[in-house]
Amino acid sequence: MGLTESEIEDFPIEVLLQLIDNKAKKEASGFNIEDHYELSSSPGAIATFGTIKKSTLKLGATAFKVSSDKSGAYKYYFYGNFEWLKPPVWGLVDKMTIGFPSANRFYLPTSKGKVTQHAHKYNYSYNRGTTWVGKAIKTTPTNFENNSGVAGSFDLVPGEILHKGYIGQYVYLNKKNAGDSMNIKFEYGHKKVVGTISIGVYPTGLGISPATNLDTQAYALTLNY
Repeated sequence: MGLTESEIEDFPIEVLLQLIDNKAKKEASGFNIEDHYELSSSPGAIATFGTIKKSTLKLGATAFKVSSDKSGAYKYYFYGNFEWLKPPVWGLVDKMTIGFPSANRFYLPTSKGKVTQHAHKYNYSYNRGTTWVGKAIKTTPTNFENNSGVAGSFDLVPGEILHKGYIGQYVYLNKKNAGDSMNIKFEYGHKKVVGTISIGVYPTGLGISPATNLDTQAYALTLNY
């Protein structure tokens, strides 16, 4: 699939087996080993993606091209994962999003009015990562927007413990719309006080809505499709 040994460690067994079955090939990947920047609203200025330090939260992102089950369409799998390297102060409900611009014409698989071929999962550790307890896999996104992305929620267990999890989504692209490049934005939002994390749709796709009581971190991949 093109994964390095260190990248393989960030993938749960159930995801790796699924990717092997789908003849996946890695198209782009990365994780937050350095500070990342995005353009701000002011011309010529830049601003950091978020406020969660890379020494506190590890955020990873990978895009795969997989075998397609639809005639006339390419199929991709977008995967994002997070791991708290230090216990957060608050154990509330966090969210992670995968966002992509609607102009690139990726579309989500659906059935009976619901988004399908989705998964997000949360795990926690009481002993600093020696062993992990896994919650059930959720197969429906917490939020979604047609042609713009999906979100998953993670109900952090409170206390001096570590947390990790992932979100994955299959998408389709009509072959006639291929032949360009795009950015996929993976974003994690952490609540500092009680409340709900809001999700919004932006030119870059689905993402975490800014708030003063919210810490975020994001990672952008470039995909040639």
